[in-house]
Parts: sequence; structure tokens; C-alpha cells
Amino acid sequence: MPTTQKNSFRLRQHGALLFSAVFVLVIAFTVVLISRETDGGDKQLKRVKFSHQFHVKEAGAACADCHSEAATSVNASDNLLAKMEACKSCHEEQLANNCTYCHLSADTASYSATPNPVRELKFSHQSHVEGQKTSCETCHTVLDKAGVRTGELVPAMTTCTTCHNNVKTTGTCETCHSNFAALRPADHNRTNYVREHKFSARLGNATCGACHSQETCIDCHNGNELIKVDVPGKDLMSPRSPRISANDRGQGMRLTKIHDLNFKFTHGIAAKGKSMECQTCHSEEQFCTKCHEAGGNVNQASFKPASHLVAGFTTLGVGSGGGEHARLAKRDIESCAACHSTEGADAVCMTCHTDFDGIKGNDPKTHDHGFMSDNHGNWHTDPGAACYMCHTDSNARPGGIKGQKFCGYCHR
Repeated sequence: MPTTQKNSFRLRQHGALLFSAVFVLVIAFTVVLISRETDGGDKQLKRVKFSHQFHVKEAGAACADCHSEAATSVNASDNLLAKMEACKSCHEEQLANNCTYCHLSADTASYSATPNPVRELKFSHQSHVEGQKTSCETCHTVLDKAGVRTGELVPAMTTCTTCHNNVKTTGTCETCHSNFAALRPADHNRTNYVREHKFSARLGNATCGACHSQETCIDCHNGNELIKVDVPGKDLMSPRSPRISANDRGQGMRLTKIHDLNFKFTHGIAAKGKSMECQTCHSEEQFCTKCHEAGGNVNQASFKPASHLVAGFTTLGVGSGGGEHARLAKRDIESCAACHSTEGADAVCMTCHTDFDGIKGNDPKTHDHGFMSDNHGNWHTDPGAACYMCHTDSNARPGGIKGQKFCGYCHR
């Protein structure tokens, strides 16, 4: 065989070996990631044949019938599994001569007691059951469902935060947790989690809010940062790689964390289609005005949507219907609020839509007849209620005189 053919054969052979090695490493790495998230607790606790669904729904058993020690437990690490004596209260005959009625194996040498769970949580069943009068089903919400894994019987943190929300009771981490280092979920330890976490956050069952406040997201997803570039003399259209190091964090990702680099030219499509909720990050009245006060083009004196330029866009006078702007506002008031503020920053709406005398029928119509007449709204008690932005007569206040001006709209 000629030397060149031998070299070519060796290169192909080495290439195949290298490809095989890389493939094996990728598979091994994937297995490690999956094993991180696999709940091994079920295999450990799957020692007997038992259905919570049958006992709760079919047999009508109460939680205390089997878990008699739960009401007096003061530690999260207490073993509250039902004892064999509790099972005998209903299944004495079956358990007397048939071990496999409950156990998975007839080999008694394989039987072993379930060890106490190792948990760093601080939790007292006694406090919740006796002190707070909390029912078992309030926290253990899946007892009557089929196919529930053992690990799912332990309440998720989102269940706890329904009460521990700093309103009903304290929601600080140290109330329940003693080891803050263990608070990070397993999937957060993935190498690419910072880049890929958006897929988890968009799921309907996402529980980000259990630990993170909106400020956590704003640390990175800050709309103001989208107009900043840390390269002198460059702008948003700079042909720059979004990743300048081996780490997915930091300023290297800043420009593309939310929007593409050409989003400046395509954001109108997203805004009109409402595929993005701009106000989540941006105060639209202020943020958008920076460009739109000149129409996005310095050659224009002001910016107005095309709909605002048609004849009859605004009609004045009682009974005129208000023109096209009234129809658009009723259909999509959020679009109006993107530029016009109802709180006084932009008085264009307030110029007409103000009831300063409390007399019905002589001001532009905003509400349908009988609007909120059967609702005891917050304007009865809150002087800062939204109603008082437009209703400004002397009787427009909590505790106003019935039958007069603003109060006369409903009260005779």
C-alpha cells in the first residue's frame, strides 16, 4: 500500500476513534445530568404495595388512622410512615399468613425498617395541626390521585408559600431552612442553565417565584441595559459576538439576553402582536418616548400612529360617539396607555375625559349606562381610587353626600 494511502487510512482511523471518544463522553455527561435530577427516594421507599388513592377515596380512611404520630411530631426528620400495627387494624387476617399481601418479596431476610428521612428543614406537624388547625389535605394535595410517586407526597415549596407569603405569616427562608447551601435546585447546577433557564421559566408549572422576586430577574433582564454597550464608540448594531468568554454570565451576554441586536427595527411587530409584554421591564410612557418623541426619525417633528391621522379620529360633543379613537380605545386600551398616561404625565385624555361638575350627560361618555352600579367599589373608602382621576367635583370623595354630583350617579 502506498505511503499516502496508509497516511489517509490512519487519519480516518484516528478520526473515527476521536469521534467515538467524544460520543462516549457526551453520553456519559448526559447520564450524569439525568442522574442528578432522578428522584432516587422512590426506589428506597418502594418497600410495600400500597395505594393512597384507594385508602383515601375507596376505603375512606383518615390520615390519622395510619399516621397516628403525625399530630405530635415536631421535627421534619421524624419517621411518620404507618406502622404494621396500624395496618393490622383493618388487615389482620391477611397479614397473619401472607407477607406478600403488602411486601414485594416473600423473602423475610430482605425486609428492613425504613430509616428516618434526612432533612435540613425545620418543620413541626404539631404546630400546624394543633396550633394552626391545618388539615392534612391542605398540604398533602395529591393523596387521592393515582400513580403518585412517593416523593410527590411531600409538599412542594409552592404549597408552603401559599401561607408563608409574608402576609398570612412570615416567608423568610430561615423560617424553614437551616442549610442555605442546599436550597439550590438540582437543575440550576447545569453548566448551561443561565442560558437555557428561559425554557423552564416559560412552563405553566414553573415555580421561580417561590425563591426569586422580580428584582432577581431585573438584575440581568433590565430594559435600561439594552441601550448600553460596554465597547466605546459602538452602538446596538455592532457586529459583536454575544459570548466573549467560556462563561455564559456577565456583560458578554448583555446585549442578547432579551432582544436580538436588530430588535430596534423589528420591535414594532412584537409590540403590535403582543408576543412580548413590554411593560414587564419597560415603563412605556417614558422608555418609548426617547425614540418616539421624534418618530424614531429626527426628520419628523412628532410621532403619531397612522390611525391618528385619519379624518374624524376624534369627534367632540355629547352624542358624537368620540370618533375612531373611542372605538380603538375600547378595543385595545393598552395600546393607548403605551403613549398616553392616565395619571397626569400626558394630559391628552384628561383634557376631555374629566367630570369636574358631577352632572351626568354633559361630558364625554366613558362608561356604559349603569357601570359598576351594583359593585361596592373601593371609591367608597379610598380617596386615591382611580375614579377620582376623572371625577373631580367637590362631592367626589369617600363619604360624599348621597344624591349629589358624583355620588348621585348611583345614590338617589
